[in-house]
Amino acid sequence: MIGEIKANARCLGWGFLLAWVFCAFYSGSMDGSSMVVDAMGGGVARRLAVSVLPVGSAVVSLIVIVAAERRLGPPTNCRALVVAAPLAVAVATPMLFLPVYGFAATPLLFAVSAIFTGAGSALMWVMWGQLYARLPQDAVESCAPASAFVGALLSIATMAVPHGASIALISIYPLISGVLLWHVWPEVSASASADHASLPAAPLPLREAFGSMGRGGFGILAACMFVSIEGSFWASSSADASHAVIIFVVSALFMAVVSVSATAGPRRVSLSFAYRWMCPLMVAGFAAIIVLGAKTGAFAAAGVGIASRFAFCVITQMYFASYAARGAATPVQSYAVGWLFVHVGDLLGLLVSFPLQDAIGASVVEPSGAAAVLIVALVAAVMLALNDETRFLSWETPQSYAGAVCAASAPAAGMDAAVGAGAGAATGAGAAVDIGTVDAAGAAGEAKAGHLVLRPQSVRGAGGEGEGAAGETGVSAPVAVGASPSAISSQNPQPVDFIGQRVALLAREHKLTPRETEVFGLLAHGRSIPYVRDALIISRDTAATHAKHIYAKLDVHSRQELIDLVMSNEL
Repeated sequence: MIGEIKANARCLGWGFLLAWVFCAFYSGSMDGSSMVVDAMGGGVARRLAVSVLPVGSAVVSLIVIVAAERRLGPPTNCRALVVAAPLAVAVATPMLFLPVYGFAATPLLFAVSAIFTGAGSALMWVMWGQLYARLPQDAVESCAPASAFVGALLSIATMAVPHGASIALISIYPLISGVLLWHVWPEVSASASADHASLPAAPLPLREAFGSMGRGGFGILAACMFVSIEGSFWASSSADASHAVIIFVVSALFMAVVSVSATAGPRRVSLSFAYRWMCPLMVAGFAAIIVLGAKTGAFAAAGVGIASRFAFCVITQMYFASYAARGAATPVQSYAVGWLFVHVGDLLGLLVSFPLQDAIGASVVEPSGAAAVLIVALVAAVMLALNDETRFLSWETPQSYAGAVCAASAPAAGMDAAVGAGAGAATGAGAAVDIGTVDAAGAAGEAKAGHLVLRPQSVRGAGGEGEGAAGETGVSAPVAVGASPSAISSQNPQPVDFIGQRVALLAREHKLTPRETEVFGLLAHGRSIPYVRDALIISRDTAATHAKHIYAKLDVHSRQELIDLVMSNEL
């Protein structure tokens, strides 16, 4: 089932939502806001209102979604919302670009359309987030980049058609996204993934939900604000469609490179990784304005802004899924709060960009001088965000139990020492250690509908790095293979890690190496290759190679066969 979901093209529907956003607000070739402003009579205030209202509506809607979850539940609980949200966006979108000249109600119609598109898109961001939060980690890391690439291709195709046809296409994209979400959600919501075993059952209190990301939320906000400001230096129009296409092609290629880099190495799906490549790139964009001048430099800065935004969307989509999977917040809270920071950053960027560009147009401020000040501000914001090591830099993973699994999978002789060292190393930095355990009745681990249903037990070692006894970790003492249930009960009344014992036995019988045994232990608990990559801090290719060797030695051909082998003939 999980393999089918991973390969299911319907999970790429997020890309159509992304295409709608980029075509409607970031391509710069639609001339929608300027046409509406002209129909309203022009003016700086109207221009600002036209640009801010859709984003502001999304911000308010995301706050309402977070607040309402505790009382009404997640949006996907109401299937009518899955239909109404994309329909509202699709119907309201044309009014953002087709104003009625000389019609007194044009401002009112635009306001209603902006509210509908903002609220509808906010619901769709969150509902797609709920879906991604339930996908296995390897599916998330394949679907998010693939969806973003689909969004980039759709954006490029839309810019290549006449204005009227492009508006029709943009209006259709939310409908396609909604239809795909409608069809794939029941399938995904019914699936089980050990990577997402810690999804919290109840939402956090409202204050905790909004503060759960700590300074990392400020990092998201600052990144989006500076991206928005950077893109505003290039005043594009429909006549610049070819230039916009060039920007989007380069952005798609750059996004693909960042996605591959993020998923190839361990613990890179994080905000700190996003900032490590994003900050130098954005500084280069502002520097291009200083070095290349207002015209060429602004074009380069706009390209940097679009490329950064595309890649940042991919990283955050994967990061929010892992954030929810770690149990830090519900999927609704993770995505709603995360995208709230994104939209607030966009909103602040617009509020800064309009007066800044007016000042540049009036020759009050030089573009090079503004770019220099923005570079200093960007560096200061990055330093402030990255200084929060507990929430922003660290790869928080209460499910990282490689040390404990290694201990449970070690040979019986010396098991006590292995448990102490393995769990101590895993928890020396304060990270929690999770192991799947089952009691004598097998209550916490069972085979159900072709899936391994696990109820992990979180334990934390009391020792320092490389120290700690088995009793301090909560990992049960070793039990002789073949012991009777009564003997097991008398030797150790605590829950016994039967899976770990089976892994140890099979590893010895099939002569697995110590590293292969570690990987085997994680796979046996239902973990994915990306999870193994992050837990053991190895590359994805290395983790996949170990898995291939394990399959060959155990004579199995899939992860489900491996799990079936481990779960058969329990102690």
